[in-house]
Amino acid sequence: MSAGIIILLLLALLLVIFTLQNSVVIDLKLLFWQLADVPLVLTLVVCVITGFIIAALLNYPKIWSLKSRIKALQKELNELKAKQDDNDENHPEGIEMKGGSENDLFNA
Repeated sequence: MSAGIIILLLLALLLVIFTLQNSVVIDLKLLFWQLADVPLVLTLVVCVITGFIIAALLNYPKIWSLKSRIKALQKELNELKAKQDDNDENHPEGIEMKGGSENDLFNA
């Protein structure tokens, strides 16, 4: 079994235990609304899911901008690789040394 499946099964087990231990019924009041006989576990799960959705919505613009930056940098990298490949084709032996001959090195 992969680690992800094991973690999901453990979280599901914890959720079942949490549900069984918090089967209390409460009255819920929020501003002008009032709900009677709401299970505590349902209230907590809804609050956690709502918090997750709000956090995801607040972070989505940053994630979107980072993804577009990654695409732009990937495009730039591909262009530079293509340019480097063109330069390598023009000079298959690498960098050419210009200047004196090999004998000049030994005469110095």
